[in-house]
Amino acid sequence: MKDTKPPEVLALARANPMCKFLFICALGAGLAPLARGQVQIQYGPVQLPPGYPSPDAPWPEAEAKGLWPKSAAQPTPPASAAQQPVPQPPVEPTTPPSSPPPQGMFTTAPSLTAPKPTKHEVAVSGDFLGLPQIKPIAASASRSSDYYGGTLSYSYGQAWYVDLSYVKGKSSGDQAIDYGSLGHLNSAFSIDDQWYQGYVRYTFPGLRGKRLSAYIRAGATYVTATLDATSVEPTRYAQNDKTDDILGNLGFGFAYQLYNSRHLRLRLQLEGEGFYGTRSQKSTETLGPDFQLSVQTADINNTLYGGIGRATVGIEYRIGRSGLFKAFADGGFQGRYTKISYPDASAPNELLYGPYVKVGLRYAF
Repeated sequence: MKDTKPPEVLALARANPMCKFLFICALGAGLAPLARGQVQIQYGPVQLPPGYPSPDAPWPEAEAKGLWPKSAAQPTPPASAAQQPVPQPPVEPTTPPSSPPPQGMFTTAPSLTAPKPTKHEVAVSGDFLGLPQIKPIAASASRSSDYYGGTLSYSYGQAWYVDLSYVKGKSSGDQAIDYGSLGHLNSAFSIDDQWYQGYVRYTFPGLRGKRLSAYIRAGATYVTATLDATSVEPTRYAQNDKTDDILGNLGFGFAYQLYNSRHLRLRLQLEGEGFYGTRSQKSTETLGPDFQLSVQTADINNTLYGGIGRATVGIEYRIGRSGLFKAFADGGFQGRYTKISYPDASAPNELLYGPYVKVGLRYAF
């Protein structure tokens, strides 16, 4: 370090020993703060080379002679830039943070299978229609009927459907025929009829998944029936009729969803249908000797039209996790009204009503 004393002070110190002693004392007093690190250069603190003892450390000789009091341990000087450790990046935890607990009653998230997109659907069902009462014209007989059958449906895109059904009916009843002066004949009769139906049905895709859904359908029906009637006592009268009906049908349906969950669906349904067609009838009557009449036959062509109304409650259960299989059932009430036009005769009518049940399975793929 360059001495900053004036030249005059240095010359005086060299000339006089006393001055020299005083000069040394003054110089030592000036260097003492520097030794303790208290003096700073104009442009910054004094930088000591590596390994140089701290200015605050006592001199060993002075401490041994009791001239420098022992002090507490001094802090270790900071390492130089070359000796300072290289900072390390923080270590990421290896254990992933725990996820928040799921909501609801489950301790773990339920395992659900995403619904598979499907285009096709096939359905098969068994149908039952009980008609315990038929309200006919006055000249016709009341009867009870049971109808059993099945329906097969196919859909592409689950908008357009093709429905094919077969129904077999069995009816029976009693009738008293008034022949005027010839008296009354109490007869029993039975009717066996078979229905073959084909429909094209359209369900509105815009209503799919909504509470209210609807469909319209159009089709054709072929009905063949056989009637046998005989007088009970005495056996003097017998009649056999064979009829064939060809009908055109146009119908509609609405369903309102009451409840829907992952597996169960409950709905109310209202369906209606109108029909119009022709009937070809061949009738044969056999009279006993008391009437003095031979066998009589007749061919009759009729026009008939009417309507069908049905109100049911429908339930559907999705089977399995995918829900591709569905079991369904409909139960309710159905009525059918028919008006028949005979040539050169009044137009009789017939009203049938009773319980209706359908049970089946659907499969989508």
